[in-house]
Amino acid sequence: MAGARFREVADRVDALLVSRLGDPVTLADGRGISGAFASPFVGAEIGGGKTGAARLGGAINADEVLEPTLTARVVDVQGVKKGDHLTIELPPLLGGGRYKVVRVKPDGSGMVDLVLSVSNERTDDIT
Repeated sequence: MAGARFREVADRVDALLVSRLGDPVTLADGRGISGAFASPFVGAEIGGGKTGAARLGGAINADEVLEPTLTARVVDVQGVKKGDHLTIELPPLLGGGRYKVVRVKPDGSGMVDLVLSVSNERTDDIT
């Protein structure tokens, strides 16, 4: 079937691109994966400055921008659920560190957004 063959090739291309271009991540169970990490704390001046970026402010959903997100392949994050922790293996200035998964949002194309919050051991024990 042509459709099955297309899906197989697309899965291989996705795996190659994510492994070559993605940010390194360590899941709570110790598995290493790659994904696209986006953090509101990195490049926070997107809505201001003299470069004309201020015009973007009206087109951005502020609720979503405020949440760090890891976009990964569904097959790579099997078993990851709300409340799990993961570590973005980047320098702190690029947003690296330990995060808690607050929402899992599959997009229907084989990718999933893991919406994250900054992990804080002290507040994790309280809530």
